Amino acid sequence: MDELLKDFLTETAEQIESVGTQLVLLERDPSDAAMIASIFRLVHTIKGTCGFLGLTRLGQLAHAAETLIGRIRDGATPTPDAVTVILAAIDRIKIVLAALECTAQEPDGDDSDLVQALELQSAAADAAKDQMPAPAATPPKTANAEAPPQVRGGEEATLQVRRPETIRVAVGALERIMLLVSELVLTRNQLLELTRKETEETLKAPLQRLSGLTSDLQDAAMRARMQPVGRLFGNLPRLVRELAGEVGKKIALVTEGAETELDRQLIELIRDPLTHMIRNCAAHGIETPAERLAAGKPESGTIRISASHEAGQITIDVVDDGRGLDISRIRQKAIALGLANEAEVARMSNDDICRFIFAPGFSTAGAVTSLSGRGVGMDVVRENIEAIGGSISLSSMLGQGTCFSIKIPLTLAIAPALIVQAGGHRFALPQVSVVEAVGVGPGSAHTLERVQGAKVLRLRQEVLPVADLCDLFGLTHQADEADARLVVVMRVGTLSFGILVSAVADVQEIVVKPLGASLAHLKVFSGHTILGDGSVVLILDPAGLAGSLGLQRSSDYAIVAPTEPPTPPRESTRLILFRAGSGALKALPLSLVSRIESVPSDRLTQSDGTLITMHQGRLMPIVPASATIVRANAIHPVLVISLGGEFMGILVEEIIDIVEEPLDIQIAGGAEDIVGTAEIRGDAVNILDIMHFIQQARPNAPLRSIARRFKVVLVDDKLFFRDMLAPVLTSGGYEVTTCASAAEALALIERGISFDAIVTDTDMPEMNGYHFAEAVHSHPRCGDLPIIALAAHATNPVLAAARASGITAVAGKFDRRGLLETLRACLNRDDLTNTELEQRVLTEKAA
Repeated sequence: MDELLKDFLTETAEQIESVGTQLVLLERDPSDAAMIASIFRLVHTIKGTCGFLGLTRLGQLAHAAETLIGRIRDGATPTPDAVTVILAAIDRIKIVLAALECTAQEPDGDDSDLVQALELQSAAADAAKDQMPAPAATPPKTANAEAPPQVRGGEEATLQVRRPETIRVAVGALERIMLLVSELVLTRNQLLELTRKETEETLKAPLQRLSGLTSDLQDAAMRARMQPVGRLFGNLPRLVRELAGEVGKKIALVTEGAETELDRQLIELIRDPLTHMIRNCAAHGIETPAERLAAGKPESGTIRISASHEAGQITIDVVDDGRGLDISRIRQKAIALGLANEAEVARMSNDDICRFIFAPGFSTAGAVTSLSGRGVGMDVVRENIEAIGGSISLSSMLGQGTCFSIKIPLTLAIAPALIVQAGGHRFALPQVSVVEAVGVGPGSAHTLERVQGAKVLRLRQEVLPVADLCDLFGLTHQADEADARLVVVMRVGTLSFGILVSAVADVQEIVVKPLGASLAHLKVFSGHTILGDGSVVLILDPAGLAGSLGLQRSSDYAIVAPTEPPTPPRESTRLILFRAGSGALKALPLSLVSRIESVPSDRLTQSDGTLITMHQGRLMPIVPASATIVRANAIHPVLVISLGGEFMGILVEEIIDIVEEPLDIQIAGGAEDIVGTAEIRGDAVNILDIMHFIQQARPNAPLRSIARRFKVVLVDDKLFFRDMLAPVLTSGGYEVTTCASAAEALALIERGISFDAIVTDTDMPEMNGYHFAEAVHSHPRCGDLPIIALAAHATNPVLAAARASGITAVAGKFDRRGLLETLRACLNRDDLTNTELEQRVLTEKAA
């Protein structure tokens, strides 16, 4: 029997029993409007499902009954005759359902007498409402409805269900059982621990039996949530049939692995993403019959869906044998939308270019149809899959087809996890986000480095930020953890980062329990679990850990139609690399350096706390790039910086090289003298902040007073960026107030606090930066208030959205100099930007 028909019979049997009971109660209390509405909804649902499944006879009966109940809902009195005829219709429906259960087909029969009686009662209700004479009504005969051999008793017949013995259980009840099983496991483990040292044999046997039964019960409770993925495949043949007719193509559907079991909750969550992918295959992938014949293919295309277990996950592949993705069109569309420039796209692999189709608003369709062209669908697929801890990938070959591969956990209630240790505590880390674990202890091939006081790991060709769990949670490093430490490399979406732990204690499947209300606000935890020994540990949330490092998903933007030409390819920047103190190499744009001189230590003199030396017959202040590099009897390289006819020097330890590379800041600077960290020729390199050294050497220079104590409010929901940018604005001379949300900043404005400018993040929960700007400008006192938006990249879509919301300018989050320049320009301080140095800064920023 069809799976949909089975579900219909199960649900309808329950609904029919409910309708009969409620009708009797309604006859006793006709004023119960809520009960009338409930009866109407039940019969309406039955009628609608009958139409969907093509059950004509049942549909006619349910429709006639629905009409009469609708009259009662609209105010007609439920007379005894009306209730009697509705009950008779329900009895007839039971007979038909019983036959359906036996033969999977509606039985032959004539229900015109019942339909006529229901219609007469409906007319009588209308007449009574309009105070007209009611037509004569008859109690209907039901003997002419022949019952199948398995159903006897005429009007007294009940639905004899011949399905496997099953009951419908609320998910909440299953969760309650899971909770009790977990408590039972905890008690079992405590008993085992108490009797571990006992030699009494009479206790050991019952405890072993209890342990086995507890494990079996735990497994059974978890299996109660599992259902075959075939339940998800049941309605797909009809979907594909309708899609094929709509697009004028011939498409066959093949499903494999229907017996693969998956958590029922996940089946419902991936239903829509799977539908989107199939629609995409039908609209874009499969060619028309004529195109397939011309390409030497069979006239009918094939969409193949397969499910399988793989490494503790469910893998669902959606494969078509169509035309494949047009890489060139995707490349052109990505450039046109400002997602990447030509130089960046040229370095991408075909699979990387294909991933652009998951960006919001992305579509290569030439026209909008009911199936494609609106730019919605595949971004929804990606977001829904990632929301349940899964991932999606694709591969495509032109002319041969496309394969989408989804990997999702078996269940949201139980998950494989690493049990890691840090600071004497244990934590559970979901294995689905773990890439690898690398040792960083003595003798290891991998070591941690410090970049502006933050830990990073250089792993092959990547520089990964690292979160130390001890530092993150304020734990004390244990003495026995110092020598053996691991970095667990995580990946969330397109982001990669590391978690520093002392050891991986175990790998096991954990039962996920929600956090209590007092801990629910902690984003770095997703729940808690009870381990086999009865101890309770917190489950780390990979996305929350990424957020604690200030990382943002690359998909946190919306695509809008570009209103200006795409950004030209980025030019390379000439950089001077040097060593200054311990840690990573340092660098400065070569355009900022007038010359390099060698200065012996005996030519350096202390004056008013500042090192000075003679340069071209004039005194020149010197600022060491690191406080530890000034040595006696040594010759130091000094980078000479020109300041509009005046000079200052930056003393370094050793000049390494001059390179020409695109300057891509990957990690924001955490110290005042560092703009950020970039990867240059495989090394992590700190880019120095020239403004910091200028202010040290020339405290009375114009740059020191560029802001003239303007008041600025900095709005960002992430503490990382508030801590990073507030010192930048303060060092620029601004009086800074920080807010963790747009609502907090608006509250300050409502209280009458005045600001000269606002610097706000664009991507914030509850209210983003664009809506925040609109709200600020709608305030009577803030219509002309300059607002600078912070974005990871000032792409064309970001600029267009900023303009639409009244934002004054956009600055890069990691471009501290650019932020100060932009802020100064917005506050009409352009007259202070005419020095040679500032011109060079602007030139370098443009490059």
